Amino acid sequence: MEKFYCLQTGVFGVNTYIVPLERTSLQGETASCPRAALVVDPAACMLTGDASKITGFLAQMNLNCEAILLTHTHFDHIMGISVVKKAFPDAKIYVHKSEAGELGCAERGEGCGIINRSILSSFEMEAVLDGVANQPEADVLLSGGEVLFDDWKVIHTPGHSPGSVCYYNEKKGLLLSGDTMFYHSWGRTDMQGGNEAQIFESLSLLKKFVKPGTIVLPGHDHFGFNIEEN
Repeated sequence: MEKFYCLQTGVFGVNTYIVPLERTSLQGETASCPRAALVVDPAACMLTGDASKITGFLAQMNLNCEAILLTHTHFDHIMGISVVKKAFPDAKIYVHKSEAGELGCAERGEGCGIINRSILSSFEMEAVLDGVANQPEADVLLSGGEVLFDDWKVIHTPGHSPGSVCYYNEKKGLLLSGDTMFYHSWGRTDMQGGNEAQIFESLSLLKKFVKPGTIVLPGHDHFGFNIEEN
């Protein structure tokens, strides 16, 4: 079983990661029993014509989505949540508490969340507002410091956005960095909720906390580099 799979999906070609867990979703160990998996930052949607890319891949690999983990809630990282949630209604959505208001807006009878409304306006992409607003609300609110599914440590890394988090698995040697850390770079801080001082603090935290040799899986572009290469 692979440690992870990466699909480029949705607006701006987000790196959506499928991470199999070391157990099946149902009791028993039969060949037909699907293996549990995490879906990180699902972006596939009708807007970009790839709405079934994630769910189709999961079916092809006999994987059951156990949870949807979000590194942050910028529109390009969340547009596929509703499709995955419809296919796997028991999958819980995890997000940092400071960005919970960006999800479930339509359910609350509100418009798009303040962060995404500001960003989409600056990009002149107001046509995407309804799609963002129609994403379901989160099930689990994170603070940072939690350990999920036995091995995935939540690290709060604000800067790119107030609720940006990374997910670190020391055993697997993987860091899901979202838009906090890229290859030889880091996330922009000039959008609503961004903070340049915070992102440098977050990058310093990662360098101190994450072991050398860890493979970094960012939210865009080149992935699979060692953390020392950043």
